[in-house]
Amino acid sequence: MSTVRAFFLRHIPTRETIGEHRLLRPFAGPLSQPNLWRMNHRSVPRAVALGLGIGIIIPFMHVFVAALLAVPARANIAIAAALTLVVNPLTIVPMYAAAYQIGKWELRRGADVDPAAAAQVSGELARFLFWIHHASGPIALGILTIAATAASVGYVGSAFFWRRWITSKYSARRALRRFERRSSN
Repeated sequence: MSTVRAFFLRHIPTRETIGEHRLLRPFAGPLSQPNLWRMNHRSVPRAVALGLGIGIIIPFMHVFVAALLAVPARANIAIAAALTLVVNPLTIVPMYAAAYQIGKWELRRGADVDPAAAAQVSGELARFLFWIHHASGPIALGILTIAATAASVGYVGSAFFWRRWITSKYSARRALRRFERRSSN
């Protein structure tokens, strides 16, 4: 585990070392903003929503796209990039199956494939592509629905848990101060 951590620490640029990397040097100004790297009550929920939404909508290069969009959204780059990894080879098949079912329900129809037209298509791959062509509407609508729902729930949930965590920290600090005052008297 320590070798993986050491690899990432060597290869992932920090806010201070962005100007040293040749490919990141043109973006050093915008990427050196402290709010893009700190965790606070605004940047974390934005990053959660952005990471979940982009990760679901874009099945490839989603880490790069989320990190790129985190800059204008003023979201935490690391959290946005990490949460795109919710979509992976294990979750993408059930997600697309659910997206098809959701899209079919929203459109109130399925992939209307004419059996005669499907019979004319020869080969398994051609039939599969023919079905995908007719199912693309429900799948696209379902993916957008899942992405919007995940982003909304992620934003509200992370904002709620952030506020709850901060409240518990303040309560613990207040209790410690009361204890110290009582013990000093």
